[in-house]
Amino acid sequence: MKKPSRFNHHLYAVVLVGGSGTRFWPLSRWAHPKQFLKLTSSLTLFEETLKRLNGVVRPSHIYIVTNVKHERKIKQLAAGFHVSSSNVLLEPSGKNTAPAAIWAALRIAAVDPHATMVILPSDHLIKHPANFVKALGNAVDLAGRDYLVTFGIPPTRPETGYGYVKTAVRKDQGTKFFKVVRFIEKPVLAKAKQFCREKNYLWNSGMFVWKVTTFLIEAQRYLPRVYGLLNRHARGPGFRQMWAKLPSISVDCGILEKAHNVAAVDAQNIGWSDVGSWQALAEALSNDSLGNHCRGDVVTLNCAKTFVWGDHKLIAAIGLKDTVIIDTPDALLVCAKEQSQQVRRIVAHLTRSQRREV
Repeated sequence: MKKPSRFNHHLYAVVLVGGSGTRFWPLSRWAHPKQFLKLTSSLTLFEETLKRLNGVVRPSHIYIVTNVKHERKIKQLAAGFHVSSSNVLLEPSGKNTAPAAIWAALRIAAVDPHATMVILPSDHLIKHPANFVKALGNAVDLAGRDYLVTFGIPPTRPETGYGYVKTAVRKDQGTKFFKVVRFIEKPVLAKAKQFCREKNYLWNSGMFVWKVTTFLIEAQRYLPRVYGLLNRHARGPGFRQMWAKLPSISVDCGILEKAHNVAAVDAQNIGWSDVGSWQALAEALSNDSLGNHCRGDVVTLNCAKTFVWGDHKLIAAIGLKDTVIIDTPDALLVCAKEQSQQVRRIVAHLTRSQRREV
């Protein structure tokens, strides 16, 4: 992939590697969350994220924020993309995205105060990486004008599992862009249908771009305690004690919903999915003429829109519609596609019961 001329040596990337292995149970587990699964290719979703940055962001400018429990795995995979282990920031515990973003921004600002950073989750699917690079270029341009930029995805269905942004068309230096008017948390179905009809609502993808100086000013304004603790103690001997004092809060809730300089780029054609459920993955993958997607040793008869993921044994499915079947050595999941978001409730039950299958 050729590096676009608008990008320069001040561009940095921060890849967030969190996850608790709940939404893709039983294939994902607490110690092996979604970003380590090979769902769409021979690479893990984490590796696919790093691959998209090839030729766009220098390996030395890629930072990874992850839980300490994933240290060995992350460093091993990152080395394959020439990302130094010193660029892996280890969280003692998950605190959501705001502390991670602020911590990374402080580290990058110490190296390059003129940096622009892109925040990328490590477990998203992007089918068209060349279009992603173009959208990233547009986001970098807006960030250069001191906007905090999100990648907005025009909704294709009334999705209740995503956050939305309400936008308005604006002009800056003769260029049209989307100004974010407000953020909306996961809506009820009636609201989601309304957002699809009104056309000025976008899914909030969780991918962001901003200048580190612009972002840190907003972080200091809206999350002063988090900013102060990280600024004073992120490299000191009391790091673990400091980290325990941080709240668990997303960058959306903590900063973006309050800031007045938030913009969105239209990322409609990048082929994005957060693959947040088995249903979402089924929609993202290719299907046969009846809408079935099967992996493994699977035989279907009179099935439609059924997703079957086999392990080592033969799976035979008859007369099923809109069904998900996931087979692993120690657990089997069978559920209606539209109920696949409820898998986390099964995981919660297993956790309470102290079942090893978690």
